[in-house]
Amino acid sequence: MSAMEPIETHDFPLTHEAIEDWQRVEQADTTTGFAELGTIGGVDYGLWEMSAGTMRDVEGDEVFLVISGLGRIEFDEPARSPMELRPGSLVRLEGGTKTRWYIDVGPLRKLFIAEHEE
Repeated sequence: MSAMEPIETHDFPLTHEAIEDWQRVEQADTTTGFAELGTIGGVDYGLWEMSAGTMRDVEGDEVFLVISGLGRIEFDEPARSPMELRPGSLVRLEGGTKTRWYIDVGPLRKLFIAEHEE
């Protein structure tokens, strides 16, 4: 993506895949999609989305802005209060945090900024 070629974050096509077995919270057909859009200043940015449903995850260091969808994140480790997600929510997740995602109105799509992984 170049600085002169904007994208429509709502309509940018993402291909979904089924979540891994260890991520399942209950029997569901939960899927996620991902597109890395680029790197700037040593960090990656891109789009990620999750279908309606539930999943577990172990987070990387990131900041994200919810573009569409409704849901919440529950924190298993370290324990903390659940976080509601809706368009406009700006969230900071710390690497290693164990979470459960519950998406009620999906897909939930976010624009993320995260540490570059080699």
